[in-house]
Amino acid sequence: MKNQKKKSFAASFRREYDRCSAVVLRFLHKNSNVLLILIVTAVAMMAKFAMSPFPTKDVTGYIFKWMQQIREVGLQRFYTVDADYSPLYLFAVGVLSLFPTGAEITVGPHTYFANWMTLLKGFYFCTDILNAAAVYLIIRYLTDSRHKASIGYIAVLMLPVQFINSAIWGNSDCIYVCFLLYSLYFALRGKSCPVFIMFGFALANKLQAFFLAPFLVYLILQRRLRLTAAVYVPLSVLASFLPAYICGAGFTEPFLFYQKQMQGYTKLTLGCANFWQLYAFREYGQMIINRGATLFALFMIGGFFAILWLSRIQPLGDSLLNAAAFLIGITVFFLPHMHERYFYLLDVLVVVYAIVKGRRWFLIPMMQLSSGIAYYHYISGNYFIQPWGEDSVHIAAVLVVAVLSVLFYDLLKAPRRTQEEVIAELDRTIRASGDRSRKDTNKKTQK
Repeated sequence: MKNQKKKSFAASFRREYDRCSAVVLRFLHKNSNVLLILIVTAVAMMAKFAMSPFPTKDVTGYIFKWMQQIREVGLQRFYTVDADYSPLYLFAVGVLSLFPTGAEITVGPHTYFANWMTLLKGFYFCTDILNAAAVYLIIRYLTDSRHKASIGYIAVLMLPVQFINSAIWGNSDCIYVCFLLYSLYFALRGKSCPVFIMFGFALANKLQAFFLAPFLVYLILQRRLRLTAAVYVPLSVLASFLPAYICGAGFTEPFLFYQKQMQGYTKLTLGCANFWQLYAFREYGQMIINRGATLFALFMIGGFFAILWLSRIQPLGDSLLNAAAFLIGITVFFLPHMHERYFYLLDVLVVVYAIVKGRRWFLIPMMQLSSGIAYYHYISGNYFIQPWGEDSVHIAAVLVVAVLSVLFYDLLKAPRRTQEEVIAELDRTIRASGDRSRKDTNKKTQK
């Protein structure tokens, strides 16, 4: 009798165990993407905060200096600080400056407050998560796959160069790139107003938001975006200036940071792995080239833009993503006065492109190596190949050329429309617009 009870109990226990384990496994399988994202996000944040005490000149010599000045004059006078960063950014770090400073720490030549370092970089880390979320949305929209979108989210959080940018270097590139990624997401969906709102806020943070402009023009010409919605760009910029205006700034004062950014650097390249890094000019030669460098860049960008436009590529899905990555890449590649960090957006987009295409994975390590070489000079104070000096960045520039060549090749292989198809589509639009105009006229006449 006792044996039967024991067997009955054991059988009941096994059934209950099997049921509970099945319920748990079902939950894990059903929510595996969400759980994995949460775990990776938590681990990434712990790793970033562990590295956040690392000081650099950009943080201790500039940003903390501005925070100290804002603390002294008061938050309501934040816009009076002499800085070449946007009023919106200064207001954000001004709010952070109101928090307790914490212990004063000295690391090498750098002295800083512990709490401020944690708060500032924590602000960047939150933006990193938003960037990864934007990548998730883009991939999910283009592939309709939660699995691929989750891979994209995780991959962007794991990118070494982007990790270094916010956690070690402490730079704010993740902020304007965040707005650009959401602008790109809405652009792929053909949502004109949100595109230009996001682009406007990106432009209000840094002039480098211009990198997306050629692609937006391309979409306007492809009739994927409405030109009239571009009015949201200046409106968004003015909206970002509201904290300064509310605190008493004159109308033109917030615009001065654009002038400071444009006049701050005169070298053809500041460690960026672009076209100008491939050439070594003597100082007088650089001065001569400097005068026409921007015009040359606009000519080259315009030339590739024309090739893309005349190719009549189908403005859909991964072809649009391909066009975005290529146009953004060549804009940074040919413009002068670029910094080491300005391929940040292309670093992220090659991840998206590789996942959406299901191939071209090799582009990811190529861009990470290229940007990593460019970063190495600034972060370490040494050169990637010490005997070569700054010329070692040539390797990084060659890698960028290879990546852009692959993107351009894929564009030339993308599905196309014939001239007749394009003209027929435009004719239908013209007729439809004419019919609507006549209907509106008839309604007014009847009234």
